[in-house]
Amino acid sequence: MFPHAQQRLISSFAAALVLALPFVASAQGNKPAAPRTAQAPQPAPAPQAAPAGQPSAAPAPGTNEKLDVTDLERKYWAAKDTDFNVVQNRLYSKAGRFALSANYGTSISETWSDGPTFAGSAAYYFTERLGLELNYSMTDSKDNADTETLRGQLGFPNHNKMKQFYGASLNFVPFYAKMSVMNYAIIYFDMTFALGGGVQTYQQQRDDGNVDQTAPTVTFDVTQHFFLNRYLALRFDYKNRWFNEDIVIYRTASVPAGGNRTVKTDLHNAQFLMFGLTLYY
Repeated sequence: MFPHAQQRLISSFAAALVLALPFVASAQGNKPAAPRTAQAPQPAPAPQAAPAGQPSAAPAPGTNEKLDVTDLERKYWAAKDTDFNVVQNRLYSKAGRFALSANYGTSISETWSDGPTFAGSAAYYFTERLGLELNYSMTDSKDNADTETLRGQLGFPNHNKMKQFYGASLNFVPFYAKMSVMNYAIIYFDMTFALGGGVQTYQQQRDDGNVDQTAPTVTFDVTQHFFLNRYLALRFDYKNRWFNEDIVIYRTASVPAGGNRTVKTDLHNAQFLMFGLTLYY
């Protein structure tokens, strides 16, 4: 009996060992890993100096160094615009070029007369900003409706009629710009201020015959050019002329026909609105 009992004991031990192996393996797999040894943080590499003549590289993030913007500030606040230009790539230049213009318009300041004004000018621009212009204009003045009404009431206003003008002006062009029109086209334009002088001819209205008179004249004009291409531009002018004129009585109830006398010398400001075309070459 003993051998059989021993054999059964060995068989039971072997079966128990086989059943226990998975649990032993699982227990060994769930053991915590051994802690790793902490490593000291590596110091950041020191920045290298940039070669001579080249800007230094930007400091690494996290450092206390500040970006040097001294050179940028100096250029931004510079008195000259050699480093920064507001309007770049000027498409249509006037420097060193001649300009011929033809204008048509009318007076907007005359109370007792009106009529068309024709004008022509020739200019030369030394730079983009400065130029010299010669001007001539002729006004075909006629009695207007108010004068005709007053004449029908046996009266006549004391006034003079504008005739010819010729003079010269110094042109200053401070504005040059471009604008978009409905995202369809780009229009280039500039604005000119012209200060000058010349001689104005006006016609005294007299009972014994009208007389042409001349007077020294000061002018100030504002002109807007809209460039069509390198050679052509539309122009719109607002012109002013100041001169002293002698106004005489034409006829009143107390002054018979032929009894003309000077009333006063008046400082007259003649104003014109005109448009035309300028040719550059």
